[in-house]
Amino acid sequence: MNKIVKKTALSSAVSIMISFTSLNAGSIGGFGGALEVTQDAQWAADITDRALSYTKQLQQYATQILQYQQQIKQYINQFQSYKMMLQNIGNLPQEQWRQFQNQVLKLKHAVEFGQSVSYTAANFDKKFNTTFKGYENYLKEAKDGKLDFFKEYNSMYQSTKDTVHGALKSLKLQESDLQSDEAVMAALQNQSQSAVGQLSAIQAANQIALHQTTQFKKLQKTIMTQANLQASFLVKESEEKALIKAKNRAWRENADLSVNPSNDKNF
Repeated sequence: MNKIVKKTALSSAVSIMISFTSLNAGSIGGFGGALEVTQDAQWAADITDRALSYTKQLQQYATQILQYQQQIKQYINQFQSYKMMLQNIGNLPQEQWRQFQNQVLKLKHAVEFGQSVSYTAANFDKKFNTTFKGYENYLKEAKDGKLDFFKEYNSMYQSTKDTVHGALKSLKLQESDLQSDEAVMAALQNQSQSAVGQLSAIQAANQIALHQTTQFKKLQKTIMTQANLQASFLVKESEEKALIKAKNRAWRENADLSVNPSNDKNF
């Protein structure tokens, strides 16, 4: 899927650059007119570059999400093995508990990454809508008006927040305990004092991990859809502008200026 998006984005960039080149080649109206056209083209190029950077960043996020997914799946398997070990020997050895603590910290960082991506991708969507006024209608037509990226990201953000809050509540911990790695380690150390505490911590971590794998799947799918639609819209915009310029050029070339020579002033 990444290859398709990259190919689409690349074709978008090439198409748009060809479009802008054609615009500049037709500068008329003296030095002032040429300067104005050049400035307009530069402004348009800057906006397009920024939009393409959004798409590229979304693609990078999608790749990172896949990597986190693989990590979290490994944590889930290890959490299950810790749970079985507890059932068999009654308490986790210190070495295994240290491993568990480190995995919880990495899980915490994965959750934070997912929340950050949700926020950033929603902001990209807002900026894209603001920059390209026709994108909202294009989006409605593309997805039958049923896709709202901002709503999707907000829903995922809140769902993760609620799940983490519930898991911490079961351990009698607060969300503030997740503000720093040191606080998390201290909280886990308190849970390590008994087999019951260890089991509760493992179950809570497993609950968060299972939820996060589901969230990452949804997040990656939404991000790739957003990247695809934005790239496709840029291609569409470029093609429409190129068609308009081609029609105008054809009209100028075929116009019979000899009928009214004064018409020369209009070109």
